[in-house]
Amino acid sequence: MSFIPFKSMGAGLNLDGFPHELAPAEWSNGRNVRFRDGYSEKMQGEALVNGTPLFAPYALFPTQGTSGRYWVYAGLQKLACVQNVTHTDITRTAGAYTGTADDRWNGGVLSGVLVVNNGKDIPQFWGGNPATKAANLTAWPSTLRAKVIRPFRNYLFALNLTDNGAARPYAVRWSHPADPGTLPVSWDITDPTKDAGQFDLADTSDVIVDAVPLGQSLIVYKENSIWQMDYVGAPYIWSNKPVPGAGVGALAQNCVVPYAGGHIVLTQGDVVNFDGSTAPSIADARVRKWLFDNLNADTYQRSFAVPNYRRNEAWLCVPRTGSDWPDTALIYNWKDGTWGIRDLGQTSAGASGTIVYSLGNSWDADPDPWDTDDTAWNQYEYTQASPRVVLASAVNSSLSLVDTGKTFKGQAFTSYVEKTGMSFDTPEMVKYCKGIRLRVEAQAGTVLNVYGGAQDDLEGAVTWTDPVQYVVGEGLQADMEFEGRYLAVRIESTGIVSWRLKQFDMDVTVVGGY
Repeated sequence: MSFIPFKSMGAGLNLDGFPHELAPAEWSNGRNVRFRDGYSEKMQGEALVNGTPLFAPYALFPTQGTSGRYWVYAGLQKLACVQNVTHTDITRTAGAYTGTADDRWNGGVLSGVLVVNNGKDIPQFWGGNPATKAANLTAWPSTLRAKVIRPFRNYLFALNLTDNGAARPYAVRWSHPADPGTLPVSWDITDPTKDAGQFDLADTSDVIVDAVPLGQSLIVYKENSIWQMDYVGAPYIWSNKPVPGAGVGALAQNCVVPYAGGHIVLTQGDVVNFDGSTAPSIADARVRKWLFDNLNADTYQRSFAVPNYRRNEAWLCVPRTGSDWPDTALIYNWKDGTWGIRDLGQTSAGASGTIVYSLGNSWDADPDPWDTDDTAWNQYEYTQASPRVVLASAVNSSLSLVDTGKTFKGQAFTSYVEKTGMSFDTPEMVKYCKGIRLRVEAQAGTVLNVYGGAQDDLEGAVTWTDPVQYVVGEGLQADMEFEGRYLAVRIESTGIVSWRLKQFDMDVTVVGGY
């Protein structure tokens, strides 16, 4: 057979298919690697930002204030804003909030005013001035609570209500429209001079989970159905209708990623792309089974999704079995249609927004060691106009920026891709491999560990060789010997390095049937 090339190895992970049936450019396993432009690429790192929070953060909201950009973070009892490393407590003067770790914060910006909500207390608003505390939302009915608050157009929407102690899980209420730069003056649905109103989405028994804009419509996600709301003007103001044939809803709050092609939605049993009318699976026969086999059934409602627009990615952050908080991100690249997996710390929230913290361009500010740093001197990594992903950890009481540097908060991490079950269309024959060549882009001296593996029975475990070091710029191939009916390759880095793999070649010979 001689050298067998595996080209353009950027098709991503397929964790659900049988390894021996995968396409040549698919990997059967991997971690901390993204797949784009035909490459398998080690993920960038993660760095702590914005100093130490005043309290454990459970939610994040980017916003523009009177004196610049801020990130607002929410705890169980307090709110705070941060700009660079200056943290300010903006908790309402009326007293602490009363939510628990499972009362998920939500909200958004209406006419330049941030509105946030935990489902237990009166929704809060903050105008962007650190000298002014957050306060109860004006004109809000004192006996009303909402699981979810979302802004859309110049309205605020409250969904999944409790009114005077009575649960209304199918109800949607909207405010009177707000003038620019102001908040709604009324939520009174009995006042004929105002446009506030309410209806129930009760044709199906599943309860409302969240709502996210899509074009000129507000899409309401219930547990197992999708509804569309459109502005129709007086006297009804807003219409509603179920999306026929969608057959899915949202797994939890904050599990929808809006992008140019629609919504990527983490549902009760799938990941779909909702384009306004249809919701085909983008995970089936690839990562769907793996995801729901590993999802923690006790804490799944803490899952969340965040867009990484800079990389054309949706990060679906979920807790695996045994983890209280999301510890794994399934990453879907909507441009290339690829899946990857990234390790997380115990992560309570994430959001995409402009950065209000400088990592600096000095020696002391650089998170990577001198010997492994290939960034340019005096070079900033981002501009304040570029949206980036920030993650919050309530367990570690920290905020961190992803896709920066080569370490996870100063620690080296392992990245690998793995392809098993390779029979080369002759599963009945034993193959012998004596070397693996890599076509990789990396700094000279970068060390990758290459493993060879084999099995004679697909039901049996892969027997791996010891790792052979492949040093970029020093060797042509990783020399090793292994044989079996089904061969395997694993390429791994454990150091503070970066690399992109385009192709690998295997030096294979058929040796017979036994």
